[in-house]
Amino acid sequence: MSQATTEALDYGQLFHRAPAGYIVAGTDGTILAANATICAWTGAEAGALDGARVLDLMPAGDRLMFRTHAGPKLERDGHLAELSLELLGPDGQRQPVLLSITRTLDGPEPRDLMIFFAAPERRRYERELAGAYRKLEDAEAERTVLLQEARHRALHDPLTGLPNRRQLQASLLAALARAAGQRHRVGLLFCDVNNFKQVNDTLGHAAGDEVLEHVARMLAAAVRGDDLVARYSGDEFVVLIPWLAYSEELEAVADRVRDCLAGAVSVAGAELRLGMSVGLAETAVPAGAETDDYPELAKALLFAADQDMYRVKSEMHGAPLAGLC
Repeated sequence: MSQATTEALDYGQLFHRAPAGYIVAGTDGTILAANATICAWTGAEAGALDGARVLDLMPAGDRLMFRTHAGPKLERDGHLAELSLELLGPDGQRQPVLLSITRTLDGPEPRDLMIFFAAPERRRYERELAGAYRKLEDAEAERTVLLQEARHRALHDPLTGLPNRRQLQASLLAALARAAGQRHRVGLLFCDVNNFKQVNDTLGHAAGDEVLEHVARMLAAAVRGDDLVARYSGDEFVVLIPWLAYSEELEAVADRVRDCLAGAVSVAGAELRLGMSVGLAETAVPAGAETDDYPELAKALLFAADQDMYRVKSEMHGAPLAGLC
């Protein structure tokens, strides 16, 4: 027996008896030779894989990964150090493997020499890691939602859903800062539901809550898109008008606010007519004002609107402004 024949036999034994899977393929993915290990993993008879495509041995997801990752890298670098994928086995079983490829230019045609290493622990670890990462993402998304809900609760009235006093203060300071840079005025309406105590005493506090929810909806519908309606306390509401070019705009918004409660509303089986006292105030940010001055400006603006609301109430001489029809 010649040395060449002996070497060929030795090579054949090594090729087929190796614990790793070996495939020799053309650059188009056609299998030219597959060792016994690959045949056993895929459930194929010896020689049955010759002429088949390497991609046909993989699940659909891994075929896509092979095309998008392995193919371009082989074309560019001539080798692929490692790719984690699965081989399709008999009865739908899947064999996790690590694939290494070297493109050789020996001989008349380039060949891809593929080595598949069994890697069940590696694939299991990757799946566990992916599962843990998904759980982490889900937990972070849930945490974000909870934080958003907590922030919303901190800045909004639980009964009406309107911004609360804290949110009003922040929005007012922001409006004053913009007004300082753009030289416009900021307005406030301080609104109080007339004779609201009468509603509570006559129909009960549940009915009073319905009235407040109704007032909140009417106010929100009456103002302009950039205006902010906040529940200040009890039956008091504040409308922030962050941009005023003319004083007439403030009065126009106030008229809509007064008119929004003109119709009767059914509460606790009774027809109720509501009224509202509205105080007006506006301000410009003085030239040279610093950021530290804004809280005092905001406080003064709120106080002026509140005082104007009480002036309006006093001019009504205590006439009943809310009553049952």
